[in-house]
Amino acid sequence: MDLRATITNWLSSRRATQELTSLGADELAALGRDVGLCPDRLIHLTARGARAGEELPRLLHAGGLVPAWLELTRPAVMRDMSVTCSGCLAARRCRSDLDRGWAHAVQRYCPNAGTISALEAERRRAVR
Repeated sequence: MDLRATITNWLSSRRATQELTSLGADELAALGRDVGLCPDRLIHLTARGARAGEELPRLLHAGGLVPAWLELTRPAVMRDMSVTCSGCLAARRCRSDLDRGWAHAVQRYCPNAGTISALEAERRRAVR
């Protein structure tokens, strides 16, 4: 990503966070209920930016899983993994490892690794 895109993403995240924090407590709580997150978590994830969590579909594909299929068949699992991925502090390392084709390395530190492994095992059982 070039410098201009980085700055644009940062400003966008900052504006979104400011909009959330300018809401009244009741409005923020209602929004949190609508998306299934507590207000503090909602603000934290918004501050992470629009690119937060974009590694998850890449990691799932690398393991032979189809994100769209999981969204249809396991929406709660997919949502939880997306929230976890969006808040992950190893996103830069993950993105770099995925760019290198090292999805296997990501499994060592990914907070979603256990869930992804279980989904892969379930897929293998279904194929048999």
